[in-house]
Amino acid sequence: MTPKQRLVNCLKFQPMDRPPMMEIAVWPQTRERWLQEGMPAEVNTTFMHRGDPFFGLEGYETVDLNLTGPVPAVKSRTIAEDGETVLFVDSFGRTRQGLKVDGKYTSICMDRYIAFPVKDRTSFKEFRRRYEGPAEERYPKDWEAVRDMARATDLPLTLMNPMSGTFGYYSMLRNWFGTEALSYLWYDDPDLIHECLDFLTDFAIRVLTRAVREIRFDYVWIHEDMAGKGGPLMGPDLFRKFLLPHYLRYVEFLKTNGVQVVLVDTDGDHRVLTPLFLEAGVDGFGPLERAAGMDPVEMRRQYGKSVCMSGGVDKRAIAKGRAAINAELKHVVAPIINQGGFIPTIDHAVPPDVSFSDFQYYLDQKRKIIFG
Repeated sequence: MTPKQRLVNCLKFQPMDRPPMMEIAVWPQTRERWLQEGMPAEVNTTFMHRGDPFFGLEGYETVDLNLTGPVPAVKSRTIAEDGETVLFVDSFGRTRQGLKVDGKYTSICMDRYIAFPVKDRTSFKEFRRRYEGPAEERYPKDWEAVRDMARATDLPLTLMNPMSGTFGYYSMLRNWFGTEALSYLWYDDPDLIHECLDFLTDFAIRVLTRAVREIRFDYVWIHEDMAGKGGPLMGPDLFRKFLLPHYLRYVEFLKTNGVQVVLVDTDGDHRVLTPLFLEAGVDGFGPLERAAGMDPVEMRRQYGKSVCMSGGVDKRAIAKGRAAINAELKHVVAPIINQGGFIPTIDHAVPPDVSFSDFQYYLDQKRKIIFG
């Protein structure tokens, strides 16, 4: 069975030789630690993208389309910098303050977001021009070669742009307005939000139409990151009023054009929204963040084969050593791995408190479960 067939069959609860052996990426600081602890420099630690033979990991292939970033991009520039922080404007036009470690800007923690490019209808009409250009400018210049590669690969195929990210509704609104302003706008100016969402759906479908007609994609993630430990950043009533109609249209467009599985990528506790995602036609979720109370076994008990999953292995447990690793795998992987619909991975990018040896041990123990 090819990796492509294996992943699709797994997520669709169809017969497979075994579940995929995959993992999520690591933080740059984690990679630096592992190199110091003996990992060969040539090892790929993005993992899921094309996998890595050193760790025995399968991967996916992607077609990189810019479905999120403004075109032309806002010119990035540094506003101020000292020994500890850097204040800058990024390619989305967001003003951010980032932390420096050893004199260099790093992503070891989240930046502080200070200002955003869209504040009202006037600024939205101005900023949307960066999304109104021809679809072709968001495609690779060597599209025919990329298309032929995508048609030929035996790896699972998805849509993702590593530089500008993956399309999602809440995440795009947050990129434009910021979390705080958006939280008020649901109530203060709902017409503007409806206008933005109408525009986003039209934009996504317009850009993707050529791609999905020329290539058969196995799965597509909708990137939201719209929840925290205490729950989602919008409730079910707001989701039904604002996002659900657009999810219905977008998911139908994807599946009508051959996409096999549609997944939502969100951290945090999204349980109160799960029924609405399913109503929209979404098939599954990841990374099922354990610190937020998400549990793959409980999700399977509640939703059965109507929900497929990835993630679900607590990164905190992997940092605590072998006994904790064994207990975590016994709790969240072993009970459901043979039922299908589950690709167990660490529940977010692997942090630098996970040692190289503990990560290898975790993979060895997970491999024993997956391969039987």
